[in-house]
Amino acid sequence: MYNRPVLFDQSTSLVKEFSLLQERSKIAVMFDESGKLQAEAFLKEVNNLPTSSLLVTEWLQDETIREFISSQKIGTQIYIAAKWDTACKIFSMSVEEGASEEEIQTFITDEKKRYVYCMKCFNASEISLDEQTVKCSCGTHLEVGSFFSVVRKGYIGYPFIPVVQRQKVGS
Repeated sequence: MYNRPVLFDQSTSLVKEFSLLQERSKIAVMFDESGKLQAEAFLKEVNNLPTSSLLVTEWLQDETIREFISSQKIGTQIYIAAKWDTACKIFSMSVEEGASEEEIQTFITDEKKRYVYCMKCFNASEISLDEQTVKCSCGTHLEVGSFFSVVRKGYIGYPFIPVVQRQKVGS
């Protein structure tokens, strides 16, 4: 069974700046307003290669984004410069249209998001990037595991019973 890659806080496609892969001769750049400077700088850098670009706005229809992605030739390197939620959407659409994670570079312009999947209630919840233990909305205490589940779209949260510290009488 094949599980499509998803964008998460430790994805290999996340980059601090775009880099041109020598074996790629075609480039597609998708960006929102927050990633416009990053995208434009990269497009100037690769101006001698066949490129196409798309500004992704909040009112742009998903079908338009999908058509742009599907119109790219096989072997096109995809660059995404956007806020987390927009980047996740574009990343997912790119993978659905046949791009591999190795063909995508993603530059995030705001904070990354991280999710934990509760093994008790089977829901995913957003958590901060550095949290190791959390309390799920169902009330279960979870230890955030190091394993990210592509299927569950979150780090596996392992239930535990917290140790309650007793106060000494007379202190």
